[in-house]
Amino acid sequence: MTHRSSLHSRKPTRYFGCAAIAGALWLSVACASQSAASDRTSARKDVDSDDLAAFVPSGTSLRTSARGDLDGDGDQDALLVLNPVAGGDAAFAPRTLLLLRRDAGGALRLAVSSPKAVLCRSCGGMSGDPLQGIDVKKGEFTLRFEGGSRELWSSEYRFAYRSQDDDWHLTEAVSRGFDRSDGKSAERKQGPIEFGDVALGEFDPKRFPADALP
Repeated sequence: MTHRSSLHSRKPTRYFGCAAIAGALWLSVACASQSAASDRTSARKDVDSDDLAAFVPSGTSLRTSARGDLDGDGDQDALLVLNPVAGGDAAFAPRTLLLLRRDAGGALRLAVSSPKAVLCRSCGGMSGDPLQGIDVKKGEFTLRFEGGSRELWSSEYRFAYRSQDDDWHLTEAVSRGFDRSDGKSAERKQGPIEFGDVALGEFDPKRFPADALP
C-alpha cells in the first residue's frame, strides 16, 4: 500500500488554475490524491520508527520520512531526510536523503545516500523550509519544494527505480512560478533528453533552478 510522508502532501495537476489565488493559497491548491497501489500480503515486517533511528547519525536529526514500495518488490522501504544540527552554517547546508530498502530477511539496509538531494532549510527564502513533501508510488518517488516571497516558486523531482542497474534515476523535473504582483505564472518541464542520466546519489537540485518565470 502506498504511504506518504508526514508533511502535507499534494501532487499539483492544474497549477495554472492557481493564478487567481493570491499568497499562500497559491502554494496549497491544485492538489490531487495519489492512486494507491494494490494491497499485498507480505511476510516481512513493516517500517517503524525503531527501524529508522539506527540510520540517523550523530550531528543530524530526522527531518521527515516517507514509506512505500520504492523498488517494486512488494516490501515497505523508506526515505529519510536528515537535517544537520551542528555548526553555524547548518541552515544553509544541503540535506542528505537516505533510501532504505529491505533485504531478503526483511531488514532495512541503506541502498543510496544522496548528500545534496534536499535543499537547505533556508533555501525557501521568506517562505521558510522549502521541503514540502515526498510522495511515494510503486517503484518511484517525488521530492517537492516551494519557496519565494513576491515571486513564488515550486519544484518537483521524480525518480524511478531501474532494475538494469538496481538504482533510482531522475525521470522528470518540473519548475513552476507565480508572480503575486501581476498574476503571471509559468511552468517548465524537463526530462532525460534535457538533463541526461542522473542517478539519485549524484542528484543536486541546485542544477535545476526554479526559474520558470522569465
